[in-house]
Amino acid sequence: MKKLFFIALLSLAMLPAMAQEHNCNNCPHHKQHQQGGKQATCAQQAKRVNSNGIAMEIANAFPSAKSVKKEAKWTVVYNAKKEVIGYAVYSKPASDGIKGYAGETPLLIALDPNEKILSVQLLDNMETPSYLSRVINAGLLKSWNGMKAKKAAKKDIDAVSGATFSSQSIINSLQAALKKLY
Repeated sequence: MKKLFFIALLSLAMLPAMAQEHNCNNCPHHKQHQQGGKQATCAQQAKRVNSNGIAMEIANAFPSAKSVKKEAKWTVVYNAKKEVIGYAVYSKPASDGIKGYAGETPLLIALDPNEKILSVQLLDNMETPSYLSRVINAGLLKSWNGMKAKKAAKKDIDAVSGATFSSQSIINSLQAALKKLY
């Protein structure tokens, strides 16, 4: 009983700190999520953008990225010489409503300048970590690497046994995002 009381007291102590987070609605990250119908807090935004103002998932996919430009169908990624080094495609909003076991599985799809897939990253989601480990260990996110985006949008990929809902959601989210490009 004392443990339960302590946990409740600790939770109450954290409420003021959580209430101080705000949504400024002026930064690029907030604007991006507003388009998808979701709002993000400034604390979330600060964790997801590097010193160049580039979303961390894009910086991870393109280590030499120095700037980006949002366009209608994707985000163009530039190096320090202002050369296009690739394109970042978010599965949302094309994948809205595609759910795994515990919810949506948003993705970032990194394309090279020739529109071949460099990588697929799973973004923040509510799926069970043990099931996602199965998906990742099975190599599902690498299934499309090196493939032209147009071909990947139609490729038949099998779901991962033991993580069927999560893996099928990832497959469907990727295909929905890529089909929207063409």
